[in-house]
Amino acid sequence: MDNDVNSSYLFGVDETWGEREFFTYYSEFSDRKGASAVEVIILAITFVVAVVANFGIAACVLLYKEMRTPTNLCLVNLAAADLLFALGVPAVAYTRLTQSWLLGDTVCRLLPYSQFVCGFVLLWTLTLISMDRHRCLAVVPYRSALTTGRVLAASFMTWFIGSLIFLPVVFWFQQKVIKEFTICTLIFPTNEIVNVSLCFTIPIIIIACLLPMCLLVYHYQRIFQKIIDTRSRWAVSCVTQGQDPMRRDSELSIVGTLVPWAGRKSSAASVSSRQGRAGSLSQHEEIRLHKHLRVVRILLVNVFAILIMWLPITLIMLLLYLDSRRPPSDTTDYFLRSRHFIWALIIAQLNTVINPLLYGVLSENFRACFAKMCRRNNGTGSERPSAGGIVVPGGNSSCANNFNSRKNSKSLEIIQNRLRTRSNNSFKNIKVQSKKSSSSIGSIIEATEKI
Repeated sequence: MDNDVNSSYLFGVDETWGEREFFTYYSEFSDRKGASAVEVIILAITFVVAVVANFGIAACVLLYKEMRTPTNLCLVNLAAADLLFALGVPAVAYTRLTQSWLLGDTVCRLLPYSQFVCGFVLLWTLTLISMDRHRCLAVVPYRSALTTGRVLAASFMTWFIGSLIFLPVVFWFQQKVIKEFTICTLIFPTNEIVNVSLCFTIPIIIIACLLPMCLLVYHYQRIFQKIIDTRSRWAVSCVTQGQDPMRRDSELSIVGTLVPWAGRKSSAASVSSRQGRAGSLSQHEEIRLHKHLRVVRILLVNVFAILIMWLPITLIMLLLYLDSRRPPSDTTDYFLRSRHFIWALIIAQLNTVINPLLYGVLSENFRACFAKMCRRNNGTGSERPSAGGIVVPGGNSSCANNFNSRKNSKSLEIIQNRLRTRSNNSFKNIKVQSKKSSSSIGSIIEATEKI
């Protein structure tokens, strides 16, 4: 029998299955000390960063009343799932060093259960955020439907459903001793009528992985379509205002939208031309255009991060099922080794680091909150952080209504007036376009920037 196969599959006898191969999951019995050390170092780094970042996000929302908005409560739920997912990392790292499972049967049952439940909550919370973004940015009247009660109810339901559908994992994962090796492995029950492994694995892959990712992609696709439609209006506006056609085409092209540095090269003449337009409406629109492009890039990073980090573990689950269907005598063509499972887990673990960065640290509100916390710890005062959701990273509010509620006004004119005040004093004498011409762009860009 192949030694590489033996490192991740142990041949033994089960009371119900008889002779069979058992996948080792967290253990790998081979001379891979260097590779195991790399795995442990990466796991340790992601663990520390994930715990610090997610605790920071949760602390900002829970310590400051003005930060307890519905969208920020979504981030607290996300941070809780990230933290619980990360807390299983030390057990995984320890087992990669010891090879054999030495943590006992209880931890063997609870560790994969907690990871499955947290993965479910993570993906469905991210999907909920994408739904709210879609409503905020692409559906009239561009306002969030989230309330504190709805967020709490949705959070409770995701945890409850995840805990319920993965409950069998607690009974099916178990510590098993085979010869001199101890492993934590999954043993499905047998049934003459129902294929238990098939009835559990395939629905779980669909409900917990594929469905939320498909919904997430759909809602972001609708946002992108809305922004692309808005971008065409920018092209007309830029021509009307006399912007350089080559520069306009570069910035409004697909490449210019997706790649931050594409289209940034400009001659001294074009710079002088832009300076000469100071105070003109075209410069005002240009500022909003750059905000528009920034939102697109952040959303794309968000989508790709989620897909790249969760598709590997989804594929691993499918391959594990296919491997489990092989007869005991066929051990030469197994798809997986334990290291494949571990690296897919590491990639998913990276999402617990990326989430607080995308949804919190890149937000002006959370950065202000972190600064206030640091100054308070140093004994100096600071300003109160502004309230608002964090659905689109790097902004100040998830939707127009979150920003407007702080100012007790829901009019688009107030948002436009604040934008003109921030951009340049020379904009004070600018004549604002009609509400109809600016509402479609303003609701996508300006409301987004107030997250």
